[in-house]
Amino acid sequence: MNRKIIILLSLVSSSFIFAQSIEGTITDQENKPAAETEVLITKDNLKFSAITDEKGMFKIPLKENGNYVFEIIKDGIKTNSEKIAVKGAVKKDVQFGEAPPTVQKVEGVTITAKKKLFERKVDRLVFNVENSVASQGIDAIEALSKTPMVKTSDDAISIAGKSNVAVMINDRLLNLNGQELINYLKTLRSDDILKIEVITTPPAKYDAEGKSGLINIILKKNANLGWNGSIQTSGNYFWGKPTVSTRSGATFNYQGEKLSLSTNLSAGDNYWQYDTYNYLKGTTNTNYWNRDSDNLNNYKYKSGNIKAEYKINDKNLAGINYNYSHSNPLEKGESTSARFNEEGLLNILSNFRNRNSRDVHNATAFYEAKLDSAGGKLNLTANMMINNSNARNFSNTITSETIATLANPISKYRIYSGQADMEKTFAKIKTESGLKYTRIKNDSEFNFFNIENDQYVLNPGRTNTFFYNEENYAAYVSTNFKINDKWDAKAGLRYEYTTLEGVSMNDNTSAKIKYGKFFPTAYISYKPNENHAFSLNYSRRISRPYFGNLNPFKFYTSEYEYSTGNPYLLPSFSDNFEFGYVLNNNLNITLYYNYNKDNWDRIQMVDDQTRYSIVKNFYNEDQAGINVSYNYNKLKWLESTLFVNGYYAKSKSYDPAILPAPAGYSANINLDNNFFLNKEKTVTLMLGLWGSLPNRNGNTYYYTNASLYTGLKLSLMDKKLLVNLYLNDILNTNREKGIEYYPTYTIDYQYKGITRNVHLSLTYKFGNNSVKGATKQVKFEESNRAGGNGN
Repeated sequence: MNRKIIILLSLVSSSFIFAQSIEGTITDQENKPAAETEVLITKDNLKFSAITDEKGMFKIPLKENGNYVFEIIKDGIKTNSEKIAVKGAVKKDVQFGEAPPTVQKVEGVTITAKKKLFERKVDRLVFNVENSVASQGIDAIEALSKTPMVKTSDDAISIAGKSNVAVMINDRLLNLNGQELINYLKTLRSDDILKIEVITTPPAKYDAEGKSGLINIILKKNANLGWNGSIQTSGNYFWGKPTVSTRSGATFNYQGEKLSLSTNLSAGDNYWQYDTYNYLKGTTNTNYWNRDSDNLNNYKYKSGNIKAEYKINDKNLAGINYNYSHSNPLEKGESTSARFNEEGLLNILSNFRNRNSRDVHNATAFYEAKLDSAGGKLNLTANMMINNSNARNFSNTITSETIATLANPISKYRIYSGQADMEKTFAKIKTESGLKYTRIKNDSEFNFFNIENDQYVLNPGRTNTFFYNEENYAAYVSTNFKINDKWDAKAGLRYEYTTLEGVSMNDNTSAKIKYGKFFPTAYISYKPNENHAFSLNYSRRISRPYFGNLNPFKFYTSEYEYSTGNPYLLPSFSDNFEFGYVLNNNLNITLYYNYNKDNWDRIQMVDDQTRYSIVKNFYNEDQAGINVSYNYNKLKWLESTLFVNGYYAKSKSYDPAILPAPAGYSANINLDNNFFLNKEKTVTLMLGLWGSLPNRNGNTYYYTNASLYTGLKLSLMDKKLLVNLYLNDILNTNREKGIEYYPTYTIDYQYKGITRNVHLSLTYKFGNNSVKGATKQVKFEESNRAGGNGN
């Protein structure tokens, strides 16, 4: 007691001398006052400390303003450590967490504490990136590849084998998709990521669009004022190919007392070559139609992004976000086809050269207001996307004569949305509610010309104009409440009403559709102690078709072969159930069942002398399985992550022209190993593999696929220079191969790209690494529907 009196008297007297101070309350993990806890403040050679009283309160006077290190020490264990900017009197209330897993030496006491790598929350699985040594010094794409249930590639991100995943940063959706999304995530460093949340059954506050769920990347909070920047460059070398893929970029972040800024610029020249075969064989006759092709893509792009946030006061924040990208992709290829039917054998040679010019603008603005001290918030958001595309596609078909054509597709689509979201807490119940309106407008022209004597002659039969308009209205409400210390529950209901119209001027057809649907969500979790956590979730989702899949234009690859869209394509729906279990914060087990209704996919049809592909709704699917992910880090020199997904899938076709693939079991696996070659863990050897057993989807049966990689990661110059060297697909086994089923024929196909390559990336960071700049993002789910081809 005498010690407390002395400390109290010293604090009172010092308050008249120093104008700067930090005071607050420390609580434990059960939110109870943490008495007899040491609070330590350091700056260079200066050190200040205090012991909390029985109410967990403390106050530390300081000699000067500046940036300090704030630490909490309980029973000899350092539980919290962060940087804090002090200007005048600072209020700091902290709930201390678990100590890091390394050995901490405090006042002569040596204790080894355990850290959490995975956490199961009521509606999501959390991967604490900052607690994974293997996930440091890499970009966000590489960090996602180490996240349970998540798989990444050069152009896509998927959860447990499902594609079309939406990505958020700090709970706000990125209004980017496809290659633009991948390029942006490569500019984020894992050192700036606090955690990654995998939300397989998203709650009602998020759009019901998408069956695969959401990924939420939470960045570390700004602790210091100042600026930083980084420059990056990377390249891929492909065996036996004449060129490489390259990417360069730069980022800059500034954090002021009120203004935060972040910018990035990037440019790339991505090279991709692939071979395919597509063999159609009759099951009721001897007919066949075989095609072999060799294709090359050269995707050149330039992009830039600027984000700005302004802190009006402690309760109000406003910001803007603008992205621009320009791409000029070139696609070219050659095909050899052999068609045999009642008229005999016809050999077809064809080639194409497509050059596109695409400009994409994304603009967003938001305003955030804190309503009360209990966490109440109001968010207002406005979004706009403008995409202009103009292509010139040349093709030649050679049989007994040569037919040359030019297609000039011009696409202009606009997306506008506005929404209001409010969070409010009443006693122990947290509520969320909101409204949203979205308008989508897509005007497309398809001009088709026959080339005769070097003259372009318009072909009216293949020229078309397509108009598409869509409006979406949405409202939602959800509640999240803590039943007791061990039980949590969450429930929500979202309603979306959609009107759409597609008009094709060439054939004078139109499609008008109106529908309104409810999308309920429900979650419950049970955590009996720190070593076990259980959860049970349900959600209903919708998957709307991409714009390109609604467009009835016929894209001819030869005079006998083309692909087209379907203006009568309907959305598909899914019901998702999950039961999750986490053991000791590093073993995650999830049992799941999904029922998918009115699924759509691209199919291949033969009509007289023509072969074409079209997107149709044609099947329902049941899928049940188990996901298991485990992180092993008991050895100082090794960190391993294992993910296994085993499931049973059964599809039922309601279109007599399409047969479902045989039902059956399947599985896929990811294994990543990181071997630390020195004590500081700045030199890491990586070795990993992924693979999938035969599986089925709709009318397609996919064969086994696998890939092996290795690499070396270096962290140099006090972690300012990062070097990553990978050898991907060492055995050159990565390919997509399968068979499609129809009543009178089957189609065997294979897609093989240049997946065996060497990847080298360099990143140099400068400035204050604790500065994150503007980190807010805004919801803009509809932008995801603009990308992709639905294949």
